[in-house]
Amino acid sequence: MKRHYLFFLMTALLFIGTSRVMGQQQSAFAPANLNGIWQMCFYVSGTPNQPGELKPSNSFKILSDDGKFTNMTMIPNHGAIIIGSGTYKQTAANAYTEHVEKNLHLPQLVGVDNVLEFEMKGGDVMVLKFFVNKDKEGNAIDSWYYETWKRVKMPHEYPKDLVR
Repeated sequence: MKRHYLFFLMTALLFIGTSRVMGQQQSAFAPANLNGIWQMCFYVSGTPNQPGELKPSNSFKILSDDGKFTNMTMIPNHGAIIIGSGTYKQTAANAYTEHVEKNLHLPQLVGVDNVLEFEMKGGDVMVLKFFVNKDKEGNAIDSWYYETWKRVKMPHEYPKDLVR
């Protein structure tokens, strides 16, 4: 009887210890503040050896708090279009995965889990890096893409020179 009790006690302790380790592995990283509206930017410089100034583009990435993402582009004097959408989830301390449901720009990513590594530069600039195996025709390109995004913030007051 003592042997059965000891075996049961050891099994229970092993189970508790294993479940604690598994729980720690699932929350091994702190979630990053990715939610918000991000505007794609480019570095523009007048000299070849200087990275230059960060300038905004017409493309936006919306990472909502319900785990959905939307990529959209403004077309001057014509409106805006959604060029990609799907769901996302942070999967590592410095990466999140987009499950691409629609994508006009990179249609080869539709139905794919695309891992994007990110690095926060300051508080409001995020550099994304992701790998693309093939182009939309199926040709091998095996290339890393780098994108710089700046968080869109709400100003404290309405800008006087805003044209709507």
